[in-house]
Amino acid sequence: MSKKVIYTKSLGRSVASLARPINMVKYHVILGDSKWSVVLEGSVRALRAFSTVEQAVDFAKQAALERTGEVVIHEESGRIKDRISFVGVK
Repeated sequence: MSKKVIYTKSLGRSVASLARPINMVKYHVILGDSKWSVVLEGSVRALRAFSTVEQAVDFAKQAALERTGEVVIHEESGRIKDRISFVGVK
């Protein structure tokens, strides 16, 4: 026979905290003027620029890990190539 779960304020707070939306910061890796830039979503200025896409992605991943974020990697054409989310990782 299964045990009944009794609703309590503590259980309600726990469920409510899990249901809250996560404020994710998005870091876009895009090709700028011959360099790969990491741009915070909503910003017009790059955080940093790198000579290779790998360096830019590594920087963006580290930043996203620290702030619960997502890395959005763009192709040279500007189309989205990949997304990497760091939610609940720490």
